[in-house]
Amino acid sequence: MRAFIIRPFGQKTDAAGMIIDFEAVHAKLIEPALKAVGLDGGTTGQIIEAGNIREDIFALIIEADLVVADVTIHNANVFYELGVRHALRKRCSVLIKGKPVTDDIPFDLLTDRYQTYEITNPGAAVPNLTATLQATLASFRETDSPIFKMLPRLPETNTDAIQVVPTDFTEELGRARAAKSPGWLRLLAEDSKGLRFELPVLRLIAQAQFELKDYEGARQSWERVRYSGANEVMANLALANIYQRQSEKLNQPALLEASNQAISRALSNDGINSRLQSEAQGLKGRNLKALWRREFQSHESLADRRQAAISSRLLDTYEVYRDAYLFDLNGYWPGLAALQQGVIALELAADEAWADTFDDAEQRKGELTHQIADLRPIVTQAVENAISRALNDEDRIWAKISAADLRFLGDQRPARVIRAYRDAIPSDNAFAWDAAKGQLRLFSSLGVKAELADKIVREIDPLVAVPNPEPRLHIVIFAGHQIDQPGREQSRFPAEREERARMLIRQRLELARDATVRVALLASAAPGADIICHEVCRELGIESTLCLPMPKEDYARSVFGELDGWRSRFLALSALSDGVLTLSDQVGLPRWLQRPDLNPWERGNRWVLQMAKTSGAAKMTLIALWDGKTAGDGPGGTAHMVKIARDAGNIDIMIIETAELLREPTAGG
Repeated sequence: MRAFIIRPFGQKTDAAGMIIDFEAVHAKLIEPALKAVGLDGGTTGQIIEAGNIREDIFALIIEADLVVADVTIHNANVFYELGVRHALRKRCSVLIKGKPVTDDIPFDLLTDRYQTYEITNPGAAVPNLTATLQATLASFRETDSPIFKMLPRLPETNTDAIQVVPTDFTEELGRARAAKSPGWLRLLAEDSKGLRFELPVLRLIAQAQFELKDYEGARQSWERVRYSGANEVMANLALANIYQRQSEKLNQPALLEASNQAISRALSNDGINSRLQSEAQGLKGRNLKALWRREFQSHESLADRRQAAISSRLLDTYEVYRDAYLFDLNGYWPGLAALQQGVIALELAADEAWADTFDDAEQRKGELTHQIADLRPIVTQAVENAISRALNDEDRIWAKISAADLRFLGDQRPARVIRAYRDAIPSDNAFAWDAAKGQLRLFSSLGVKAELADKIVREIDPLVAVPNPEPRLHIVIFAGHQIDQPGREQSRFPAEREERARMLIRQRLELARDATVRVALLASAAPGADIICHEVCRELGIESTLCLPMPKEDYARSVFGELDGWRSRFLALSALSDGVLTLSDQVGLPRWLQRPDLNPWERGNRWVLQMAKTSGAAKMTLIALWDGKTAGDGPGGTAHMVKIARDAGNIDIMIIETAELLREPTAGG
């Protein structure tokens, strides 16, 4: 979330000539309070690009999740900018006022609440301002703007309409998607914090993360959108989907309830359309179905499973799916799900448990029969339309699988049903087959069309290639100091210690090797420890990837200078190594990320860390040749990598101390 501060700059005087240092107020009061509640942002000083500064100021004021306005003195710019905020945004405008001063609150703000501070000791008010900010962000008050209080029907500005995503950001996002790199996408999500276009880019990143099945990364991104105060439909529907998947994978019922809560938030949004209502209700049906399956799947005998499956939740799931389909007859998925659930219910209605469970058992059975007869032709038409309208191969695959599912429900010729699945399931798409097979096994487990379901599984299983299980992965990140430049005052890695460094690095890498796991190393390629590590990896048969924050040629020009021997070793490695990954297509930071608190070297370290965290590795280790100092010669060095690895909390860290490098070796080692 991002804040914007409206305040006087420098030292100003009140009407009586008292001097107030507003820079000190910012540094001692406003900035610490914002940091305490996790808000990024600043004043007009954050506008560093050329352009129309008034336009930028207005955009920042409107887009900010929260505004702090210092109304201590009669400053025209402050009141003008606060008026812009009050006229266009309903909530989250916090007023502060120093005391004692001569200037009174203007008449139009007399009824507004404000937080006071002592102008001689503004830092003393940090706890109070922090509490005020927390309460404002958590408040359900309709508005704190005097304009919206007086004109409650006035529409609030849609910030999406004024936030423009920079072209070079969308280009970098496109490269990350094309590279299928969830680590790169997580880096982009991290980089977006506090940017004025944070929310629109987060939505794009989250969608890409979901496509790459980085559900944890997508969850984090969508939650940031949601916690910004936007009770938007798309964020809540995405979270509902992700929570359900994570609940199933991790067997955590609380996540299923979180999914239901997200669905309720989506449905409570006045702006939801019929298509999204259908999607929300369909997700609600899927969650109900998961709870229903838990009621019977643990029973061993078929009779016990059928008896446990006959419950109110069976019919509730059917009805929710059916209602979802009726919101949007073109969205075939909930209609197919309703048909599947209804066919199961009708089959189970022949059991005695049906009459024992429902007082109006025969009436319910009759209604089901008529409703399913009505549903079947329109769902069939919707699936056929989806096949003809499919925009890509993935959409076509799922529509054709749905057509096969429809044949399973109603076609009386098993050979045609099997042929439909054979034609629909790609031989290289085990994921699609697992989804279809799961539904067939549900029917089989309840004795509903079990013989046909089992026959389909036997026929199709051998045709779909099952990927060989990947060996457990151990990702090793390496960071180490560069070779000492001539004339360095305090020796850290003298050139004559290169062989000892090679020996120490080899020892640590050999500790990481394990015949039962695949070891892969990620490291940059600076002259010194990085290049030595890549060379040792080649000697040991460990795959290593050179991770460069900029194109190879630019990296060589920026890093090696007159170190021609090291440059040659770098070029040889980049030609022979297992791979070279490049983060940026230019020197320095991309234009969309021009911020004074960032640099390309530290960004490169964070990128490497995110790639490790999204690799699916069973274990992650950082090996660092480090002098132990928290600040290095420049940004993005070994000290920074050690810090962010420690902050990650789930990475083993092995330090090769430079004292060990500089120590004279004893006999035998």
